[in-house]
Amino acid sequence: METTTKPRLAVIGVGDFYRMVSPGIDMAFDVVVKIDRPDYGPEPGALRELVAKHSPDAVMILTPNRFHADHVCEVAELKLPTFVEKPLVTTAEAMQRIEDSVKINPALYCSDFYVDVWSAQLMKWLGFPTAKCLEPWLDIRTDSDEWTQGIQQIGDIVAVEATLLEGVGPASSFKGREWLWDATHGGVIWDMGYHHLAMWFTVINEPLTVVSVERRTIADAPPNASETYGGVEMVSSSGIKFNLRVGKYIETGDDRAFKIIGTKGEIWMEFIEPSRFSLNGNIQAPLGVMNGQRLDRIAAVFREWAESKPTQPYALDTARQCVSTMLEIRKH
Repeated sequence: METTTKPRLAVIGVGDFYRMVSPGIDMAFDVVVKIDRPDYGPEPGALRELVAKHSPDAVMILTPNRFHADHVCEVAELKLPTFVEKPLVTTAEAMQRIEDSVKINPALYCSDFYVDVWSAQLMKWLGFPTAKCLEPWLDIRTDSDEWTQGIQQIGDIVAVEATLLEGVGPASSFKGREWLWDATHGGVIWDMGYHHLAMWFTVINEPLTVVSVERRTIADAPPNASETYGGVEMVSSSGIKFNLRVGKYIETGDDRAFKIIGTKGEIWMEFIEPSRFSLNGNIQAPLGVMNGQRLDRIAAVFREWAESKPTQPYALDTARQCVSTMLEIRKH
């Protein structure tokens, strides 16, 4: 439901990710409080009381991975639409705590902006619902047979190749996000591979078996650091191969794509500037003016969901499958 007054928002976590998405948050919400670790005490309920004091309509949790379960559970009793950044959690124990929390507050939005925003053309072509606030930014060829005939054009799916390699600009290193060096909660497989697993479980939605895992860490990393490159080979329950490569500090530059390969063709979603969706090499839908503004749309999509008065979690099943698969990868 559209409103003329922006919803009131509490933001928990004002680090590097918040700084990237704050312009979009300010456009979509009236931020009534921004909370960081020094702003509340260690006693149980302190964070919840601080949030409640400002009477928000919604909450965004943008803290590092290892704090997500604590913060989701802490604010659950407020029963407000609550956004949590990916990955949802990084341990099985934390996942169980999330499952318990949604029994108290089912309005939990499990975010992944590759699925929710950046692959909007692909998701629309596949027939998934599109947030209304994204429609003005979608430049799609609705008069094309290739657009209307759907995924059957590529035949049976035989493989998915997913890459997220970053070697250019501020996203190319762990600088400013030093928690990524944490060998348990950090690393590029958790941080970056999660995006493509969320894409897999949204689009293909078949269980995965881990076949092999390759990890590398740059030479000057801190002691006992997490991986800065990860390569994972998996296979689905129906035999579809899923090859995943993620990394930072990549000397060859950026490579961000999700390619679905079939017996008759392929779909390629490129997460670049400008991002584009192609079928058999023919560009179907460049993302128009949303390029450079994709991070701004994260908050807009969450606002649209929050104002729908949700009674069920958003993408919790996808997050659950991502976490389960990630934990299997960690065993290799």
